[in-house]
Amino acid sequence: MKKTKKSNKLSKITKNFTVQRFFMVIVTVLIAFIIIETGAQPTRYKLNAGDVSTNDIVAPREVVNEVLTEENRISARDNVEQVYKEDTQAFIQVIYKKDDFFKAVSTARLSVEKKMKELGLSPGSKNYNQYLKEAEEAAQESLANKLKELSVQLSEEQTAYLVSRVSDSETEAFEVLTKQLISQSMSEVITQSNLDIHIQNLRNSYNNEQGISDELKDIGGQLAGSILRPNQVIDNEATEKKRQDAYNNEANIVKIKKGSRVISFGDIVTMDKLKILEELNLLETKERYDYLFSLGIFVTLLFLTGIAAVFLRKYNKKIYKSRKELFLLCLIVIIMLVLARYLFPFYGGLIIPIFVGTMLISILLNFELAVVINCVLTVCISLMLKGDYKFLYMGLVCGAISAFLVTKAHQRSRLSMNGVLLGLINAVFIVFINFIEKSDAATILKESAAVFLNGIVSMILTIGLLPFLESAFGIVTPLKLLEISNPNHPLLKRLLMEAPGTYHHSLMVGNLAEVATEDLGGNALLARAGAYFHDVGKLKRPDFFSENQLSENPHERMAPNVSTVVIKAHTVDGAEIAAKYKLPPVIKDIIKQHHGTTLVAYFYYKAKKSESGDEVKQEDYRYEGPKPQTREAAIVMLSDSVEAAVRSMSNKTEEKIEALIRKIIKDKLDDGQLNRCPLTLADLDTIANSFMKVLSGYFHAREQYPEIRELLKKDVFIEAKGEYNIGQAQNNGTIFEEGKKDGGAKVDNN
Repeated sequence: MKKTKKSNKLSKITKNFTVQRFFMVIVTVLIAFIIIETGAQPTRYKLNAGDVSTNDIVAPREVVNEVLTEENRISARDNVEQVYKEDTQAFIQVIYKKDDFFKAVSTARLSVEKKMKELGLSPGSKNYNQYLKEAEEAAQESLANKLKELSVQLSEEQTAYLVSRVSDSETEAFEVLTKQLISQSMSEVITQSNLDIHIQNLRNSYNNEQGISDELKDIGGQLAGSILRPNQVIDNEATEKKRQDAYNNEANIVKIKKGSRVISFGDIVTMDKLKILEELNLLETKERYDYLFSLGIFVTLLFLTGIAAVFLRKYNKKIYKSRKELFLLCLIVIIMLVLARYLFPFYGGLIIPIFVGTMLISILLNFELAVVINCVLTVCISLMLKGDYKFLYMGLVCGAISAFLVTKAHQRSRLSMNGVLLGLINAVFIVFINFIEKSDAATILKESAAVFLNGIVSMILTIGLLPFLESAFGIVTPLKLLEISNPNHPLLKRLLMEAPGTYHHSLMVGNLAEVATEDLGGNALLARAGAYFHDVGKLKRPDFFSENQLSENPHERMAPNVSTVVIKAHTVDGAEIAAKYKLPPVIKDIIKQHHGTTLVAYFYYKAKKSESGDEVKQEDYRYEGPKPQTREAAIVMLSDSVEAAVRSMSNKTEEKIEALIRKIIKDKLDDGQLNRCPLTLADLDTIANSFMKVLSGYFHAREQYPEIRELLKKDVFIEAKGEYNIGQAQNNGTIFEEGKKDGGAKVDNN
């Protein structure tokens, strides 16, 4: 039993809106604290390579500059010269290759002589030249194959020259010279790196020799490049040891002593300094927690939250008492803080689209609240930016301007243009702030471009988020109201086709409601849209309402109580149709409230006249309500009644119309239909004047009749479905002719 009581008590507490509101605020403050604290914690230096340091950072202990140390080590290792050792086989291999070359040449030349001797041919013999040519070609081919094996590259012409055109003395002289030059070259230090130089020097030596032909000089150059090789090779083991010794040399280590300044104010952060800060745990540290700093941020957030709460409670109670609107406000604040937290490290505060939150609040909730929350958000984000005064100034000034820009923008195209305008305002503002700071042209140009794009991107994000937030929270913006008020809306087109009389009545009611609401400073677009759809319930039975009847009146064959049920049902039917067409909740509220709990007078008095009149209860002939809860709903109710009553008048003069308007408003007030909406007597007078302003424009050409106030006192204003009409009192005032609009019978206005 005790557990049940505790459970019921706990459930009652959790369902209490004050508790829910407190919970939402606390959760928002905690999330905001975590976001801001992680971004503003002073032990965490938000620095990247290339940034300009805004702090003097001192090393708390001795630390090695690992980046510079590693650079020194690599440089020392890479600058170590390679260690060589002598290749004892190199000279022998070169000499052998040289000997093989000349042996091959000699063999080829001797093969020609041998071939001619075998053929028994001498220079005077018949066909001697022919066989000599064949023998030389065979010798050339044999020599070419041998040179290929030796990797000596000679042309066919050079091979032919060695076989058939050079003399033996020239060959011997060439061989002696080659041996001498190669021996001389191989006596020097030849490595892989300077091999090309020695080859070129050897070729130059051949070219400078006067005792051989040019052809042999070219052959010698080719031979030098083919057979010369390094006599010194890299000692990999010794070289690696030398490099390792150079790498590990203590002279390469760069140390920063304890108390030495790592980075000075204004220094460019280099990779080695960044590494030092990381080594010293001064970047993104999580080990040293500054409790006093965090407490300061938390208390600051409480102050800012308190300011916003007091403003809501004192100047905007509607949002203060609305669960969904308060949640929307908290959500927008959190989204903006998250965006700021993860954007400012890339380019400071100038790219943070703080205007998104301000504009969303201005469009979805309230302009004054948007300005207040803009200040709160700017201060919160400034805590993370650690003194970025440019963002602070821009956020406070341009943020307020952005809230103003969207208040009068009722079309998305206008919003887009305002995004460009906001970007220009941002750019101009930042230019003059930079003038104060004497910034250079490059800084001015870069920051101006950044804030210009910020304004455009902020508007793009705002336009993109609006439909989702409107749908998720059921909030109606001017943009949404304009969309649904478009004559091409499916429900309005259906109303025009199926109930044209109701459609035209609704248009006139919309005109009256819009002007009156605008004069009161209310939501004129909402009043117009609500008026357009207030009678959509008549689509279910359009012929039962007089403005849509062409001949027969179905109510003449129906009992009064049945007619009343049909008439009253159009508010409920209208709400159902509105839900089917996904109209906003505020429009559905106007549909349900536009008659309040008014009496369906004609059918009530008709029932009273019947035989069972004594048993008729008035509450059975009243609309189910609820009564209008807002100014807009109340104005639509009054506009509906006034339009129907004035339209049924036969003699329309300004005096008659004004008297009728004020009579209708007084009757609604006396009937208690305006008890739940925030309208004052002064507001009702303004509404009456607004109605006259509209209706006098329609009927200004009417003839002015003499004083009719006495006649009006005799007229009885009856209501069927909540609209008043002038009817002639009959049968001692106990029964009245049915109102033209809703009852369906004609009015005898004499």
